[in-house]
Amino acid sequence: MKLSLLTLLTTGLASTLALAGQDVYEARADAMGGVAVAAGNREAAAFSNPALLALPSRRSSDFSLLIPTIGADGADKDQMIDKFDALQDNYDALVNAIDAADTAAIDDYRKRLSGDLQSLQGNSAYVSAGINMALVLPSDGFSYAFVFKSYLDALGIAEIAAADIDTLDNLDPNNPPEIQDLTSQGRVVAGAVSELGVAVSYPLSIVNMPVTVGVTPKLQRLDSFNYAVSANNFDADDFNDDDYRSDDTGFNLDLGLAFQPLDGLVIGVSGRNLIERDLSSIEAGGVQLTYQVKPMVTAGVAYDWAAFSLSSDLDLTDNDKFAELEGSRYWRLGGEYRPTDWVALRLGYRQDLNDHSADLYSLGTGFAIGNSFRLDLTGMFGSDDAIGGVLQTSYHF
Repeated sequence: MKLSLLTLLTTGLASTLALAGQDVYEARADAMGGVAVAAGNREAAAFSNPALLALPSRRSSDFSLLIPTIGADGADKDQMIDKFDALQDNYDALVNAIDAADTAAIDDYRKRLSGDLQSLQGNSAYVSAGINMALVLPSDGFSYAFVFKSYLDALGIAEIAAADIDTLDNLDPNNPPEIQDLTSQGRVVAGAVSELGVAVSYPLSIVNMPVTVGVTPKLQRLDSFNYAVSANNFDADDFNDDDYRSDDTGFNLDLGLAFQPLDGLVIGVSGRNLIERDLSSIEAGGVQLTYQVKPMVTAGVAYDWAAFSLSSDLDLTDNDKFAELEGSRYWRLGGEYRPTDWVALRLGYRQDLNDHSADLYSLGTGFAIGNSFRLDLTGMFGSDDAIGGVLQTSYHF
C-alpha cells in the first residue's frame, strides 16, 4: 500500500519543513542565530522590527542601500535527490533490457530498481532560499525605508508504493510485462512570499527614555507549489512549473515597538504579517495543502558595551508555514565582537522550542571597506547535514 503524505508528515518530515522557516535572510542577524528584533542594524531593521529605524543609535544623515542579501539553507541527509537519479537510470535500463529481451539484464535491473525504491522509503529533503533589498533614507524625526524581500520554503518527499516493490521482486525475467510508470511518486511541496513595502518609524519619549514605533504596510504575493509525478519521471527542479503553482496577491502589515531604558540596552517587540492569509495549493496525487502567513510576534533584547554585543530573541507565536504541518517557535541567542572599526566577528545559536527541528549554529564576519562599502558573510550548520550561507553587500553614502 502506498505510504500516504499524512503518514510521512506525522513520522518526522514536518520537523524537516520546520527547519526551513527562515522568513528573511540577513547576514549579520543570521550569523548571530537570527536575532534582529532588538539588535537589527540600520540597513536591515525594517525586515524584523521597523521601530528600530528611529532609535537614536540607528539614525543617520546618510543613505543606506542594502543590495543584495542572498541566502539559502537546506538538508538532504538521505541523499534523496541522488537516489532518484539512480532510480531513473535503472528504470530506463530495465525498459531497454525488456525491449531487447535480455534476460540477464532484466533480472539485474529489476533487482536494482527494487533496491532503489526500498532505499527511498521515508526519505525527504528541504531547501530554503531568499533575497532582500532595502533603501534607508536619512533620518530626521520620521525614519523611512523602502524594502523588498522574497523567500521560498520547499520540502521534497519520496512516496513509495509497496506494490511497485512487490511487482519487481516477482517479475519473471523470462516473461516480463510491459513496463508502465511507477506508482511510487516524488513530491515537492513549497511556498513562497514576495513583499514590497515602506517602513516608517517615529521617535517618542517616556520620562526621557527613548521609545520608537514603526509600521510597514506592504504588498504581498503568496505562491504555493504542489508537484507530484511518478518516481521514474521525478525532477525536483520542475516543481515551480505553472502546472503545479497557485498564487494570490494582497495587503499585509508589520508593526514594531522599541525602547532604550539604559545606554546600550534595547528592548523590542515586533508583530509581522498581522493580517492572516491562506492560499490553497493545486491538488496533485490526491493531496492538497494550504500555504499560509499568520501573525508572528517576537520579543528581543540587545545590549552593547565597548566592542561587544549580546542579543536574544524569543518567538511568542508558532510559525506555521502550512496549515497541515506543525510550526516552529524559536529561541535565538547571538553575539558580536568588533576588534576594530572595520571588522566584526559573530556567533549564534537557534533552538526550536516546539522540538520540530534540529538546533542550528551559525558564525560569520563583516568587513567595512572604506567609508561606503560593507561585506557580510554567514555560514550555518546543524544536525541532519543541514547547511546554509548568506552573502550581503551594503552601501552607505
